[in-house]
Amino acid sequence: MNVELLTSPASLSEMEENAALAALTCHDNADKEHVPAEVLMRIIKLRHESVLEHITLTYRVVNITRALLQEVSRHRHISLSVESTRHTLRKKLNSKFELDFLREGASGEWLKAIENIKRIADTYPEVPNDELKYYLPEFWPTNLILTSNIRELRHILNLRTSPAALKEFRSLARAMFKAVPDEFKYLLKDCIHEEE
Repeated sequence: MNVELLTSPASLSEMEENAALAALTCHDNADKEHVPAEVLMRIIKLRHESVLEHITLTYRVVNITRALLQEVSRHRHISLSVESTRHTLRKKLNSKFELDFLREGASGEWLKAIENIKRIADTYPEVPNDELKYYLPEFWPTNLILTSNIRELRHILNLRTSPAALKEFRSLARAMFKAVPDEFKYLLKDCIHEEE
């Protein structure tokens, strides 16, 4: 799995200022001099997090499973653009890819599942990818672009860095946090569960 933050620090700084201004506007203090981080830290402590929706982060996420994609898509306040199996399935069948989460010794079973799909694709070339994808296992890899506002990302990190979360989702959530520039981590760090 690879996670890259596409949002620039300059854009984050501008959104941070906008969110702080939104918070101050709520109390008719928009003209007051302020330090955005201090305003937003107070807001987080007060749990008045709606203003954090003015800050969004966009990530490129490479090589996660469709099982994880299903879990990610349950979060309603995010935007996803996901690699299409309609256009990539046969191409990916003929490429090599590795999955980080496979237990030792499980790769043989993984290869058998892929070989079975290849056999079906070769035997029935007229079957479109949209039908062939019904044979895909949950560990089939995919890539996506994910955008989330900070309020929703706080929710995701709080739930998905927990030891109770799917291991692969824990890895994704921690990688998303790690990709945030250090000067903006204050917006999220209280949501991260300690590692086991």
